[in-house]
Amino acid sequence: MGASGVSGGLTLDTVVRVNPETAVQRVGGRYMAATPDDRLHTFEAPDGSVSEVGERIIELIDGARTLGGIIDVLVEEFEVSREVAEGDTRQFIELLLGKQVLTVG
Repeated sequence: MGASGVSGGLTLDTVVRVNPETAVQRVGGRYMAATPDDRLHTFEAPDGSVSEVGERIIELIDGARTLGGIIDVLVEEFEVSREVAEGDTRQFIELLLGKQVLTVG
């Protein structure tokens, strides 16, 4: 993994957006997403609790910020190394791309 990007198809310059056919909103203090395939998604940690980092990533996806910009904010706000933030953020975004919550470009 070089300084110019993260492994996989996403680079630090990739701009991620909410899929235009997906509705994302805060319900009862949690973000939820309704995707084009009529599925409902929440952003949870492995133990089932609200993922503070996952929800923060959703807040940071504004259609203009790059993956690198999102990672910069996470490193600043959470006690996490840049390497861990890059890997975890890429993995989370790729998961949401597969679920049609997000799109790139």
